[in-house]
This record gives sequence, structure tokens and C-alpha cells, in this order.
Amino acid sequence: MISKMRLFSGTLLRYVILSLAGLFMAWAMVAGMRWATSFQDSVTLPNGMVFERAFNWNRYGRWDLFGLDSRRRLARDVEFACFNDRYVSVQSYDRASIGLYDAETDSKVPVDDSVATDVGVLSKPSISCEGYYTGWVGPGLLIDGGRYPFLPPCVWRNIDNDTLRNRAWFERPCGPAERSQGG
Repeated sequence: MISKMRLFSGTLLRYVILSLAGLFMAWAMVAGMRWATSFQDSVTLPNGMVFERAFNWNRYGRWDLFGLDSRRRLARDVEFACFNDRYVSVQSYDRASIGLYDAETDSKVPVDDSVATDVGVLSKPSISCEGYYTGWVGPGLLIDGGRYPFLPPCVWRNIDNDTLRNRAWFERPCGPAERSQGG
């Protein structure tokens, strides 16, 4: 009788352990798939260019700037951007990608080009931006469905700039200017 009880309890314990291991493996697969698909975020700018998040082993994820066809990579590892209806100025971890990009030509504007100097404030990261935002924003802050604290501040929306044509862009979610300090 004792041996049958031991056999039954041993079998039961084995099934419980296997079930727990199976549940853990299923959880790990679901969590891994959610983690992998989190690198498929993208944002289409008012000028048609696209920021797309890509997987990078060295960083959690990097943002790349793509042309109008969403296939041709123009800039890699974008840290901050300033953009209007035609241009995107990029600050990047990749020094070769730093610069001004034109949506009409779908290419980088040469530094010695007179257009680059005419755009002015878009190409100077130490000065405020005069695009859709008055400050330089990271692409991760522009994701559709973003929530605080991952939103650009509302006070940075450049609503007063009448040259910006896509007024619907200003209806996107934004966050408070400062985080309130509770006491």
C-alpha cells in the first residue's frame, strides 16, 4: 500500500513540475514575441518621411529615418529630430547620419548647399527648433498612442507657425510641460 502511495505522489509531483515548466515556457514565448514585436514601431512625419524603430544588440532599439518609400534608409540611430513640411534635421549617434534631409529629393542636403543655410534654425541643434515643435524631439516621443511621460510637451507644439500645412499634427497627444512635484 505504501509503495502505491509513493508511486502516485511521485507521479503527481512529476506532472505538477512538468506543468509548471510548460507554463513558464509558454509565458517566455509570449513575452519574447511581445518584446520582439515592440521593435516594429514607426512614425510617418507630415512631410512623408518615416521614423522606424529597428532592433540593435548594442542598444534597446534604434530609430532610423527612411525616405518617402519607407525602404531607403537615410539616417541611422537617430537621437533627436526637428522637422517641418519639407525637411528633417537629425542628430544621431552615427556621425555620418547627422544633417538635414529633404523630403522632396528624398536625400541628404549637402552642407555647402545654400538650402541648408536658408532653412536656418532646423539645422542648428543648439538653438530651438522652428518646425512642428519648438524643441528637438526623440522619435520615440512621436509614436501613435504614446502615453505620458513618453510624449513631447504640449508647450513645444509650434501652433503659431502659419507656414506649417499639416495642422492635424497638432492634435496628436502631448504631455505636460513639467512633471509636478508632489509633497
